[in-house]
Amino acid sequence: MAISRRLASALVLLAALGAAVAAYALTEQNAAPATPAVTFTTLDGRQIRLQGQQGKIVMVIFWATNCSICMGEMPDLIETYRQYQARGFELIAVAMAYDDPEQVRKFARSKGLPFPVVLDTSGSLARSFNDTKVVPTIFLIDKKGNLVSRTLGAIDFSKLHQYLNRS
Repeated sequence: MAISRRLASALVLLAALGAAVAAYALTEQNAAPATPAVTFTTLDGRQIRLQGQQGKIVMVIFWATNCSICMGEMPDLIETYRQYQARGFELIAVAMAYDDPEQVRKFARSKGLPFPVVLDTSGSLARSFNDTKVVPTIFLIDKKGNLVSRTLGAIDFSKLHQYLNRS
């Protein structure tokens, strides 16, 4: 009986410790993967400084026109941007260095993308964001400039909307 109580106590203590570590990991804020000096240049030549976006929730999505997931998510990205932009949400779509710039321009025009679209022709932006190579890769940055999440692959729009509604 004494062994069972000790084992039970140890398991309870271990579970509590595990819960505390998990809670810390979920609430720990990491600095955004880019330096404050990162500047995006949009297709129309406008410059957006990441540091200048504090006070907004910023989603930086690395994508390519040959990525079926990326193309499939564009209607939902457009809808999300239109729904939350007035509430301080910014979305910056960064086309990968290997993407054909003319193809990116043509796609942005034909779909009427309402958010800033950026060409990363040198690959420097992808390098600034944890050396991103896979598309889509999405970085969500909070109003203070802290990284909230990094997602490889499809976006869970219900989770994104929950986060945007809470913020």
